[in-house]
Amino acid sequence: MEIIRHKPLPSIWLKAAVAGSLWASVEIIAGSFLHNLNIPFTGAILSFIGVYLLIAFLQVWKVNGLAWRAGLICALMKSISPSALILGPMIGIFTEALIIELMIFLFGKNLAGYMFAGALAVFSTLVQLFFNLLILYGFDFVNILDSLYWFFAHQVHLDHADPFILVICIAAIYLVAGMVAALLGYRSGKFRSKGKISTGSIKNIELTDDPSSFLAVTSREYSVWYLVLNFVAIILALFLFNSEELFISIPFALIYAGFCTFRYKKSLIRFKKISIWIQFIVITMAAAFFLNGLAGSGRFSAEGLIIGLKMILRAIVIIMGFAAISIELRNPLIRAVLYNKGFANLYQSLGMAFSALPGIISDLPDSKNIFRKNHFSSIFTRSELLLDQFEKEQGSRSKVFIITGEIHGGKTTFAKQVITGLKEKKYNVGGFLAPAFFENDVQNGYDLWDIRSGDHLDLCRLNPHKGWVPFGRYNFNPQGFSTGKELLDNSKHHEVQVFFIDEIGPLEMKNEGWAKAVTRLCRQSMIPQVWIVRRSLLSSVSRHWNVADIEVYDIATDSTESMIRSLEAFIGNGQKDRQNAS
Repeated sequence: MEIIRHKPLPSIWLKAAVAGSLWASVEIIAGSFLHNLNIPFTGAILSFIGVYLLIAFLQVWKVNGLAWRAGLICALMKSISPSALILGPMIGIFTEALIIELMIFLFGKNLAGYMFAGALAVFSTLVQLFFNLLILYGFDFVNILDSLYWFFAHQVHLDHADPFILVICIAAIYLVAGMVAALLGYRSGKFRSKGKISTGSIKNIELTDDPSSFLAVTSREYSVWYLVLNFVAIILALFLFNSEELFISIPFALIYAGFCTFRYKKSLIRFKKISIWIQFIVITMAAAFFLNGLAGSGRFSAEGLIIGLKMILRAIVIIMGFAAISIELRNPLIRAVLYNKGFANLYQSLGMAFSALPGIISDLPDSKNIFRKNHFSSIFTRSELLLDQFEKEQGSRSKVFIITGEIHGGKTTFAKQVITGLKEKKYNVGGFLAPAFFENDVQNGYDLWDIRSGDHLDLCRLNPHKGWVPFGRYNFNPQGFSTGKELLDNSKHHEVQVFFIDEIGPLEMKNEGWAKAVTRLCRQSMIPQVWIVRRSLLSSVSRHWNVADIEVYDIATDSTESMIRSLEAFIGNGQKDRQNAS
């Protein structure tokens, strides 16, 4: 027997999950509103909101390290966005949180430190915007800006005006905006920390039954090699464009763009927006008329046009390349490696944050009313209630036993023997098994066996059936799924002392099959569960659900008698605890 230990999530990560999920919900609602209306300076406005929320949370919970953790969770929650372009927003959010954390560390948790942190955090959006454009279009973009400035300065007879003054004025606007955001957040947080907001009108957030969206396996084929290839391709493309070797850089760019179009359909999403094409046209025309400087006096230049088109081709390659990287970074293998390399706390808190996100969004006002002051104030009241829910979630964990082995290795037979032993000892066993179905001595699928009634139902077959759902080699009976979910409904089986679930496999790792029913059972019941899991999925399954220590019984090394004794001891201890409590 092996025991997979559960490590309780530290309090700071619970608070970061709350702050990160609330921040992400506002980002989603406010961001969609601003982007749909094509409002300029959207990044700065969202940064203003982020500073306000983070500084306020730091007044509600005065703990070190909260800002960067909340920022990291909020940034990673952007990874489930349907947009392929997630790297930029993720980097911006996390950078903002890091700056606030660093400035507070240097200057302390006081109003001056918060305002300084807010100023630099909002200002970082301007810096990021400049570097994004520089990466997209190269240093020719700087030359265009310089030429445009001197051209328009000449038109208004300010030929001797220093462009540095304009830069200082723009920077000052961002810095002051950040200070204002920090001041408002500081006041709101202080107001909330003194208990001046009533929680009576705020209801609990309903947590979803599939909290591990970030950890779920997807049907898409990912490749670490393609991830590396995309990084190398972008670096090589930048080198070629900067080398001015157009006869090499242009064919390479076209080939790579074709590869991205073929493998990553989502890399074309940004090009469906008219705003990017307007940006391309403006930059091309500006290069054609102004790149030669004031000497050109706004006259057309074929050389400038060629440079402008090269800038646009470079931008297309960079946009598609970073979109491809964003997609490959969703690789479950990468997330699994990170989980096993010391990031377990992060992924557990992400699971909690994801479970709360739909409920938070549904509870918030629509995008038109999100900017009203009273709604922002209520966010901090929700934070206290949500933290209480997360803490209760941590304290009530189901006990799980896993029977594991290779595919077709005898896991279901092992489970049947355990069930027989429990029934002989007069224990009430519920749930279902999925024994193999044979036709003419050839396995043709699996049945669903109701452990309590003994009824059998077709679960899946190799041959297709009308209305059945294909997955892998098999076609699944929708009625089988609904029956299995009903058998796992704890509210209908109070007398059951242990549930068996056969099996938790690839479907459940995609949050399909029995996944939501299992999550609901883990959340609503302390009845022990026995899961049948193939050995290759053991580590993935064990971290997918938020449960207590897991006892693993390998059919190759462990006996059914030892598992029966362990289940019997746990059920007996549970009965004693309930008797003592009553």
